[in-house]
Formats: sequence, structure tokens, C-alpha cells
Amino acid sequence: MADETSGRAVSRRAVIVAAAASVGLAACSRSEPGGQRAGPLPFGELPPAEPSTSRVSFPPSSSYRNLPTESPSPNITSIAPDRIAVPTPSTRTATSTPARNHALVDPARVRANELGVIPVMMYHQIKPKITGPYDTTPRDFRAGLQRMFRAGYRPVRAIDLARGQLDVPAGYSPVVLTFDDGYANQLRLRPDGTVDPSCAVGILLDVCRQFPNCPPAATFNINKNPFGRDDAESQAAALTVLHRLGFEIGNHTYGHDNLAKMSVTGIERDFVLLQRLVFAAVPGLAVRTMALPYGSMPRSPRAASVLPRGSWAGDRYVNDATFLAGANPSLSPFASGFDPQRVPRILSTSWRGGRLPQTLLYWLDYLAAHPGERYVSGGRPGHVTVPAQLRPHVARSYADHVVTY
Repeated sequence: MADETSGRAVSRRAVIVAAAASVGLAACSRSEPGGQRAGPLPFGELPPAEPSTSRVSFPPSSSYRNLPTESPSPNITSIAPDRIAVPTPSTRTATSTPARNHALVDPARVRANELGVIPVMMYHQIKPKITGPYDTTPRDFRAGLQRMFRAGYRPVRAIDLARGQLDVPAGYSPVVLTFDDGYANQLRLRPDGTVDPSCAVGILLDVCRQFPNCPPAATFNINKNPFGRDDAESQAAALTVLHRLGFEIGNHTYGHDNLAKMSVTGIERDFVLLQRLVFAAVPGLAVRTMALPYGSMPRSPRAASVLPRGSWAGDRYVNDATFLAGANPSLSPFASGFDPQRVPRILSTSWRGGRLPQTLLYWLDYLAAHPGERYVSGGRPGHVTVPAQLRPHVARSYADHVVTY
């Protein structure tokens, strides 16, 4: 990131504050007391090669209510070059095309930094009448998507982040869109089986059509009655539509249970039952990521050990990633210290005008003010493009796939 007084580029880490606990937010609109909150949690030791720097504070804003004291955590970091140039996509209606087979561009021209942070948005109810901090109005949902896409973000799924398959064009940034609890206002089908344009999926499809290189992508973390459907036939209809549209279906446990209060067997049973529901609806479809209900981590190490994988009644499951409840952007999957089993998310809300600290508007404002801290694609899938001075901070598993400039 650039030294703003001299313009001299320096290699540094930008410290990100994670203070959702000060806001009193739980992980889901159905609050559950007594749970052991899992997020945000430290990602582990910082890379030894990472240079020490001064702390970074958020831009002050009186429009955010009850902002916490700015005390950065040394455990949750991003690595940034001096600055980036974000492309300005057209807002004219365009046919979305997959972000593949794009001509190679000079990474220096777009200030590529694939070690920057990635927002993982967490949505719950999308409805006109706001009754709590987990609700977003359709108007605010649409406006938030338009703002992100206009700023050069492009949607990806949770599994894409977990696996490091972030195929967005050079100069653009990935944003993960996740929806919890399978509310009916997230997906409604009309009598002819098409998507109701007023639900969350319909709005997302419409907004993506307004921007180039913007194929719709999202992850829907569901429970036993997805989208208000309690019979197998209607569940199959809804989940089949999601799958055909390219969306991911994630595991939010069968009963939306507080895992801090469950036995090992109970946790495994919860995951397997949800996986069976999805498999019955869309034969052959694997569920490979999960989001913690209530943001509650199992209390014992033994119980926590079955989050990534386990089995019950003869069926096995694998969760390539575990998504938490708050409250800051995720590390890049290519960065040292990235832990796919502890991925933080950012709450979307229309409560109090959407100006709760550490939520969607807060972070969009922050990353707009600090563009050098965000992930910017080099446009070369299968490679990790970073400024040369940041190469030591790439995770060892990607060391042979680094492109520097």
C-alpha cells in the first residue's frame, strides 16, 4: 500500500478490525443464547516474512451508529500493494458471459493483487418490512448488488472461495454471496416454474444482466424446509432450479441446531440428513460447504473435529469450508494463514438504514476508501498474481503457480 505522504510503494499488511461482538449480533435471526461463537476467529500465526507496519484505522463516519473503538486485531489481516485501478463497468444491460478465456492483460496495469481480502456477504430475509437486523429490503438488496458490481466486484460461490477457483476477469474482484436459512423470500417460483422476479434470486439474476462479465453466482445454506417447502416434490423443484442456474446449495444443518449443545453423533446426523434431502431432490449433487447455525462452534475439540467430515448411518459428508457469522472480509485463499474452516462473513441489513458497524455498507465504504486492500484478479485462472514484493506471503501450496510483476 502506498505511503500517502510520499507515494512510495511499500510492502505491508493492512490490519482489519473484527468487532461484531460489540454490536451484539448473533449469526442468525433466530437468536440462541449460550452458544460458543465461532467468528470472527484468528486464522493462525502470521507469515514470518510479513513486514511489520503501523496500524490502520477505519475512516471515521458519524453515519455509522455505535462504532466500536478502533483496536485492530493482529490475527486477521490482509496483504496489499500500494493501490489498484478498478475498471468501471458499464451499467448498460448486457448479456452476462462466464469469466473465462479472457485475453491476458498486464497485471501492473490493473494492479492485480490476489492476496487482497474478499467480502463474503451474509443475507437472511429479503422482505419489504424490516423487523430486525437480519432483514434486508428488496430495494436495498438490489442497490447493494448494483453498488458492488459497479465497483468491479463479481459474484462467486462459497465453494469457489474454499477451493481457490476465483475465475473473474483481470481487474475485477470476487465477492461471495451467501444466503442462510432458506427463507421463502429468497426463492419463489411462479406457477410455470420460473423464478419470481421479486424474490432474492430474481433480483440477483436481473442485476447481473445489467453488467458485463457478471454470471450470477451465490450459495444458499438451507435447512430441512428450504424456501418454505415441506414436501419432497416442491423441494426438488426449488433445488433443481437453483442447481440449473449454477447456484451452490450449502449445509446449514437439517434442524438449524446449536452445535454447541450437540453431541458428536447429533452433529453428524444433522449434516447427513440435510445432505440426504439435497441428494433426493437433485440426485448426485454433493453439498460441500456449511455455515454454522447461530455462529456457534461445538464446545469440545472432538465435536469440532467432525465439522469438516464425518459419517452417520452409513453415509459420509465432507465440508470443504465452514462459514462463520461475522464480521469482516475473508483472507484470500492463496494467502498464508487462510483457514477454509473459519471463513468470516459480513452481514447485510436494512436495520437502522443499514448503518450498523461491520455490516455490508460499512465494509463497502471501507474498501472503497482503501482499494489497495481488496483482492484484484490478474485474470489468469490456475495462477496467483501478486506484486513481486508479496510473493513470500503466498501459501506454500500455491508457490509453484505464482505470477509476479
